[in-house]
Amino acid sequence: MHLQDPEGFTIHEPGSKKIKHGVLVSLGPHHEWLGNGHDKLAAIGFPIWGVHDVWSGKWLGLWVVPNNRRQKAVALLFLHLINEYGGKQ
Repeated sequence: MHLQDPEGFTIHEPGSKKIKHGVLVSLGPHHEWLGNGHDKLAAIGFPIWGVHDVWSGKWLGLWVVPNNRRQKAVALLFLHLINEYGGKQ
């Protein structure tokens, strides 16, 4: 492969380029949540979906679900979190 595309190896070498990260701005705890599906364990039957708070970085919940790409499963867990943390009044 080195003979086929030597530039590709140079470009994709770890540490060859720096990733620029922007400034993360959040107004306070529970102002913004991020939900993510994690497929690392999906191959053995454990797809994971989780939500964390942007301001604190705290994981609010991690669940093993039948499929982390199904809207109904994600919506149910999101509503569960809103109920647990009080939601907007």
